[in-house]
Amino acid sequence: MTPSVSHANAVLVGASQDAQAFTVLELTLGQVHLRYDSVLTTPALNNFDPTFAPLQAQKVASGGRAAAWYVQLSGLEGVLRQFRRGGVIAHLVRERYVWTGLARTRSFAEFDLLRMLWLAGLPVPRPLGAAVWRKWFTYRAAVLTQRIPDAKPLGKRSEPAVWFAAGFVVAQMHQFGVWHADLNVFNLLVDAQDKVWLIDLDRGRHNGLTEVQRAENLSRLLRSLRKVCPELEGSCWGAFKQGYQSLNLNV
Repeated sequence: MTPSVSHANAVLVGASQDAQAFTVLELTLGQVHLRYDSVLTTPALNNFDPTFAPLQAQKVASGGRAAAWYVQLSGLEGVLRQFRRGGVIAHLVRERYVWTGLARTRSFAEFDLLRMLWLAGLPVPRPLGAAVWRKWFTYRAAVLTQRIPDAKPLGKRSEPAVWFAAGFVVAQMHQFGVWHADLNVFNLLVDAQDKVWLIDLDRGRHNGLTEVQRAENLSRLLRSLRKVCPELEGSCWGAFKQGYQSLNLNV
């Protein structure tokens, strides 16, 4: 593995004046690119390798296409996710994507979107790092986020009040102009204080939303509910819609 690299060798990418903000740094190690929060004091490639013993990696039980782990990061609890393809193409190419520029890689794009939402105060996990391994015209990627303690998927919660809160959070995301590419009952988490969190913003977009796009997001979530926990539709979906409509987004 590549050894740790000190902050002294990193390039400053951006820093917010927000009191809670973090500084974003970048490192380039040959054909490997890292972007990370300065709170990650050892930005080594080891942090993106679930077989690295000090990470104490444990598989995430659901979601992540069997490529997500809980990890220990120098005093922080994180979630490591390696990007994997789905669908028919996954049988041919499992983890490589076409290179179209560093800023458009899956991990860097998600890191930047999460950072923007986190700084705006939306309930998303703090992004800790993103890695890209380039090889000719393709690349593979991974992202690190801070773990949300004691969180469970929305699909495992049956209280209408929790679903109302989830509807409000999704409306906040839409009001901010963000489209979630995979809005489902696993990508909305509920912590021990019943706070609802948005996770897995891979392929998400921030460019304003039409009513059609917002409705499509909600339809995708409803399909997920009907597939995973259909018994909750009668008692919880109405509460979700009430929470969503409380922001008057006209959907």
